[in-house]
Amino acid sequence: MTTRTEARDAIVAYLDPAWRTAFPSVPIFYENTTQVELDTIGSAFLQAEINYDDSQRLDIDEDPHSQTWGNVSLRLFAKEGTGTRQVLLMQDTIEGLMKYRKLGGLTLDCPTPGKKIPKDGWTSYDIHVPFQYFH
Repeated sequence: MTTRTEARDAIVAYLDPAWRTAFPSVPIFYENTTQVELDTIGSAFLQAEINYDDSQRLDIDEDPHSQTWGNVSLRLFAKEGTGTRQVLLMQDTIEGLMKYRKLGGLTLDCPTPGKKIPKDGWTSYDIHVPFQYFH
């Protein structure tokens, strides 16, 4: 793995089919790709955003190696009034899919919960999955 594009592609190539297999009726959207139509989307959807946080030079060789860190921010949206059991099942599935996975040269780490935000008839639930790769 040598580029941010390759890292993103590895994450999407793994997450997208795994999510669509587990929850075929719950769409997943990536970064700034489409406007979600809340009136027609159904009762839940998932947004994924891949962020790069830091990089570090690892040695002083003429051809040095680097390490890059980032996180996959997953935001699950559920329509208010649909209960929490399905949300918990989707959160458990996300954590099971994403924790401690090796995707080529990229390693996913421990998922952590984030904010829970109710707004305009929807509640969002965040899960953050740190990752790292060497190049």
